[in-house]
Formats: sequence, structure tokens, C-alpha cells
Amino acid sequence: MNSLQSLELRENLLKSLPESLACLSKLERLDLGDNEIEELPHHIGMLPSLQELWLDHNQLYCLPPEIGHLKKLTCLDVSENRLEGLPEEIGGLIALTDLHLSHNLIGSLPDGVASLSRLTILKVDQNRLTVLNHYIGRCENLQELILTENFLSELPTSIGNLVKLTNLNVDRNNLLSLPTEIGNLAQLGVLSLRDNQLQYLPTEVGNCKGLHVLDVSGNRLQFLPLSLASLNLKAVWLSENQAQPLLTFQTDHDEITGEDVLTCFLLPQLPPEPPPQAHPSHSSLGGAGGTSSGMDVSEDEEEEEDDGWMDKEASRTHSVKFTDDMEDSKG
Repeated sequence: MNSLQSLELRENLLKSLPESLACLSKLERLDLGDNEIEELPHHIGMLPSLQELWLDHNQLYCLPPEIGHLKKLTCLDVSENRLEGLPEEIGGLIALTDLHLSHNLIGSLPDGVASLSRLTILKVDQNRLTVLNHYIGRCENLQELILTENFLSELPTSIGNLVKLTNLNVDRNNLLSLPTEIGNLAQLGVLSLRDNQLQYLPTEVGNCKGLHVLDVSGNRLQFLPLSLASLNLKAVWLSENQAQPLLTFQTDHDEITGEDVLTCFLLPQLPPEPPPQAHPSHSSLGGAGGTSSGMDVSEDEEEEEDDGWMDKEASRTHSVKFTDDMEDSKG
């Protein structure tokens, strides 16, 4: 047993672990997922060769400080537990590349995350984060950051240090704005900000040259920055009911900022639909909040837009095409 390298104990109704576990000095993979473990013993840190630790779907309410002794650990999955936080000693996991914290009760990340310099995947979706630790910017190898369904009202400026990030998902939070440093993420391919409270996007988003999917549906955007027109976007989502991934945009002028902006028939975005007693003739795409160009879409016009997929919009003199569209038209 001392030479055992992989131990699979998933779905065994385990509630505790024996002290003899510490004798498995060559153990590299330990799968304890789908059990009923409420507490990890301190000797979990006495597995010097451990590289993968799976603890998903248990009843854990905390992790022992000794977890930080696992210097070779590359993957830690503690998703779907009852964790309210992580020990500062988590920073001792200097080899960690994958950290899965989804579906817990975590309110904040410890400063120890600053030491996780090799981390490439961090999933903290469905937790209780109200603020994202600014030390997240020290995780400069991070490629995927999932923060869906938390209570974040802002992102730290240090997010701009994550220059290798390719996927950033902050759906269903309380974001009011994005830091301008978001423009440093030149390799960002997918930016998903669905169901927040954003009223505008910073012009610097246009510096994310690798961006090909942008989801900002369910916000309060008045328009999009003109800088987006220079990107090779494959999909721009402004509404859950949107029929196609790409829209035809027109240039407009924002009198408040004095800048040229992009708009279309789905902008400005409106707040959630009023209660049933509200006037039924107001559609979700037109009405009270028309664009600065005076564009207002009635229900009949909406149907026409869906059927012809913005044929009328394409004929406007100020229509804007993304880079890929222009290349296709040349071909």
C-alpha cells in the first residue's frame, strides 16, 4: 500500500478519513468526491507526492491550514461544499494550476492567492463574493477566470495584470462598471458580463484584440464604444432573445461625452420588464429609451427585423461592420 499512486474513493458515503492515509507517501491522485466528509484531518498535509485532490460534492465547511503543505499539488477541486472561506495557507500550493471552488459560500479570497503564480484555471462561480481580492493580479498565468453568480459590484484594477487571460465570465453579478485596465487583456477571447448593471463599457475594451465573443445582455447599456468596430468579433449578445450572434451597428454621437459610439436596434438596453399591469404596448426593444439617433422599434418592426435580420439596418449610410465582415465582403 505504501507504493500506491492513485486512490479512488468516490461515492462511498465516507464521513471521515483514517490516520493511516498519511502512510501513502507516494500517492499522486486522491479522489474523495461525492461523499459526506465534513472535515479534513490535519494529516491530509502529509502526502508529499500528491498532485490531484478531488473533494467535490462533500459537506466541508473549512480546509485545514495543513493543506498548504502539498507542494506538488496541481489540481484541487472542492466545489459543491459548504466552504465559507479558504485558509491563508492556500498560498503554499505553489504548483497549483487548477482551483475549483464553485458552489460554496465563500465571501472573499485570502491574500494567499498572491502566491499561486502557476494558476491557470480559477472557478469561483456560485459563491458569495462581494469583492475580488486585488492580489488576483499576481496570478499572471491565469487563463480562465469564472466568477458567475456572486455579488461583485466591481473588478479590481489589478485584473489588467492577467495578460494571459482568455476567458473571463462575470455573469449575474452587480457590476456597475469595468476598470479601464481591462484593455490590457490582449489575449482575452471570451468576455461574458450577462445580467449585471453596466451602463457603459470603457473604450479600452477595444484593445482586447483577441476578443471574439462579447456577451453583455441583461445590462443597462446605452451604446457600445466605437473601438469595438476594430475587433474580429464573431458574436455580440445584447439580448437573451437575440436571433443571430452578430448585429449591424450604426455610428452615433454621445452628447454627454462628446464621443462617437456604436448603436443598434437593441440599444439602449432597458431595465427588466414592468409588472403585468404596465401598458402592454411597450416592447422590450423600443419605446421610452430610444437611441440618440431617434430610433424606436414597434412590435411590427421587431418582427420585420427578425424575419429579414436587419436588412433595413444594413442599408443605413452609417452602418458599421466588424473586421471579419469587411474581409468577407472583399472576397
